Amino acid sequence: MNFSVDRIPPPPPFLKKRDDELKLNTNLAALKVSLSVVCLVAYHRGSGEKCFACTGTIVECEGAAGDDGKFDATILTSASLLHSYRDPSQITVEVHLSDGSSYEGEVSAFDLHYNIATVKFKPDKPPQKACLKWIDDSMSLQPDNDHNMVEANFFNLCPGDKLIALARVQDHHHQLLVSSGDFSIYCCGLDCQELLMTTCEITTHFIGGPLINWDGEVIGINFFWKGQTPFLPINIAFRCLDHLNKKRSIPHPWLGMEFTNLYAADVVTLEEIVQLFPLVCKGVIVEEVTEESPADRAEIQPNDVIIKCDREVVSCSLKFFGMIWDKVGKSMELEVMRAGVCGPLKLAILADDLLPDSYNSWPI
Repeated sequence: MNFSVDRIPPPPPFLKKRDDELKLNTNLAALKVSLSVVCLVAYHRGSGEKCFACTGTIVECEGAAGDDGKFDATILTSASLLHSYRDPSQITVEVHLSDGSSYEGEVSAFDLHYNIATVKFKPDKPPQKACLKWIDDSMSLQPDNDHNMVEANFFNLCPGDKLIALARVQDHHHQLLVSSGDFSIYCCGLDCQELLMTTCEITTHFIGGPLINWDGEVIGINFFWKGQTPFLPINIAFRCLDHLNKKRSIPHPWLGMEFTNLYAADVVTLEEIVQLFPLVCKGVIVEEVTEESPADRAEIQPNDVIIKCDREVVSCSLKFFGMIWDKVGKSMELEVMRAGVCGPLKLAILADDLLPDSYNSWPI
């Protein structure tokens, strides 16, 4: 049957109902954290010229202290706020809250490798803090044989799961922007290997803002690159925040290899692994090894499957990142499965400290 342009039938009612439910659930989740989402605007201290505007999330607030009776709040955001300036003293920061109030803030710490920063400001009343939730991005190749439970207080994130990116813009309404999408296993074009991806359609306003799940829990920090929406998992961002608060610096362990979750490998490789190692359901697979790197010196090879680190099971890439976080200058024992070798290989590897010249490159 042919239809003229003005006679195209409407979509089935169940599709409209599904879209309405998705929009409703998205808005309800966004409202749970919206009071913690702020707009940040940086100006050059000398000229007053606007440098950059992005989003941040209130993650800490201490009680009123001192004669002024104000509170001490901390915002987690992107170091892109510094724009091309690497010295926070060169900029001033305006913090715009959801109720329309504005405060002066200052960049208290930042890390260029992970592109994150913290901004301190002193509100008159305690603002709402966001609820943070660490991610478990593990998934078994054989779900029927997987009896491992997700760790307590972790959010299990699987490809295809719905996620929500939030931003707040600088206008007279301090409007909240919301975009939903799916968790994707594809990699983005940015250097940072720890980044994960969503299909949320965003703009630069979302940079530094929270990525949340359907419970309104913050699971990542959003970035923007050529229409893509990469995000830094809150597991890593929270560790960075903790180190910035306590030590003013962040460890940058470097092994010299690229790896990904085992389930994200191509189907040909997965089929070979399943046939060779039927009992291996989780782990990380090595994609590339840099010459003369710690991984190269440890004789790690592409397509090796890392299943243990210091005798602890490696279930996913995020867990492996956590295991090597404080291992700079320390030796670790990795257990790997390799084609043509019966049983796991035990390899010793010494993590190097990444030099500033080799930090991740981020767009300005």
